[in-house]
Amino acid sequence: MAVICITVLGSFAFGYFFIARETASYRSQLESHGKSIVNTFRYLTQYRIGLSDPSLLQRLAESLVEDEDVILCSFSNPSGESLAYAVKKEATPDPHLMYQLTQPIQSEDGQSMGTLQIGLSLSPLTNKIVKMRRDIILISLGLIGVGILFTLILTRILLHPIEKLATAAERVTKGELSQIVDIQSRDEIGDLAKTFNEMTLHFKKSREDLEKKVDERTRIFEETLEELNQTKTSGQKILKDLESTKKELDRVNRRLKDVDITKLIFIGIASHELKTPLTIIKANIDFILSEKGGKLPEYLKSYLLSIQRNTNRIQARMDRMLDLTRLRSGRLHFSLEPLNLSEVVRGYIHEVKPKDKNISIPLDIPNDLYVFADRNGLHDIFFNLLSNAIKFTSDGGQIKIIARRKDDVILHEIQDSGIGIPKEKIERVFDEFYQVEIGKHGGTGLGLAITKRLVEEHGGKIWVESQLGKGTTFYFTIPHSMEKKNGSVLHS
Repeated sequence: MAVICITVLGSFAFGYFFIARETASYRSQLESHGKSIVNTFRYLTQYRIGLSDPSLLQRLAESLVEDEDVILCSFSNPSGESLAYAVKKEATPDPHLMYQLTQPIQSEDGQSMGTLQIGLSLSPLTNKIVKMRRDIILISLGLIGVGILFTLILTRILLHPIEKLATAAERVTKGELSQIVDIQSRDEIGDLAKTFNEMTLHFKKSREDLEKKVDERTRIFEETLEELNQTKTSGQKILKDLESTKKELDRVNRRLKDVDITKLIFIGIASHELKTPLTIIKANIDFILSEKGGKLPEYLKSYLLSIQRNTNRIQARMDRMLDLTRLRSGRLHFSLEPLNLSEVVRGYIHEVKPKDKNISIPLDIPNDLYVFADRNGLHDIFFNLLSNAIKFTSDGGQIKIIARRKDDVILHEIQDSGIGIPKEKIERVFDEFYQVEIGKHGGTGLGLAITKRLVEEHGGKIWVESQLGKGTTFYFTIPHSMEKKNGSVLHS
């Protein structure tokens, strides 16, 4: 294909060159011949010979077309009217088959006398071009035949060793790695054959090594598979044990829940049953100590005051247990209302501030800061946190209360300078009945648990940060607005 393409392109290029050159040469000859005819005719008409006689002009035009190369002759006056017109017999004045030469005729004094138009035949040129094309085609076909024959011979010489290589490569792909190609030439094909032989030997050696590795890996895989089967059996046994343990844990969990419910019921009943006689005892003690029924002896007052303190302490514990029971059973209902935070907190401080300790409680709350909360719930939150801070803050210490609006919540901080909480116990301070230091400061371990539930019932969060020996800070948030059941929103 390459030989054919090159031959055709070369033939086309040379044919185009020779035909163009021959055409240009022939046209130049026609133009010279036409000009000589025009000059002759101009000489005859220069002195107005025959211009006044149209028949003479017609005979002159007919005599011109008798020339072998002239097909058409026409003479027109300056106005464009034809004065004489002649065409060679049995010739068609086709513009594509003749070379037209138009020349103005002027008198000796330069006056325009008309226009002479001569059509010269291009048939000889056309015949010559056809012959040249035929010769070029024949020469091209001969060259193509020679080129194809030469290519076939050369290809046969070059492709024979390549075919041997291809055959050997096909056998190698089928797994016959012992193939050797016998090509002794010293050209690139010989180098390729040598490289091919080295490659097959390398492949053969690599396959042998690979088979050894496969056998070894197969043995290891079988051993590993056996171990995995043993592990699977052990895992299934462990899974069954875990399922049994899970069932046992579920049963224990259900029992613990039943115990927890029973405990709550017992705490509720016990607290309720004990609260009535405690209320009577407290009322009687308060009446006796008021000395409205008569003056008391001094030696009895200390005993009665001790009874009053312990009665108040027991009643406070009962109230906390009742609150916890209500919170966990969902029977504690809130009535949300806007509360001036600084005003209500001042009341809480006055209520819990101890008389036997010198503790300062500064307040940092904007006077116009309101919060939507349940009055009693908010009281218990601050009461429990302040009581807890006072309990663990020594004489001369400080408890600071800060509140600020942050985004859509009110952030509260209660900072104390007390003994702090060990790091490993911080996560459990909100657990029920858990005390950081059991027995040292009294209490039931319910205050912070109740506080956490109260904060969460308001839709907020509570957390604590502490450093041992430096103090503790309790943080809690209450949303700035509360959404009612009908979908409306209250804003503080």
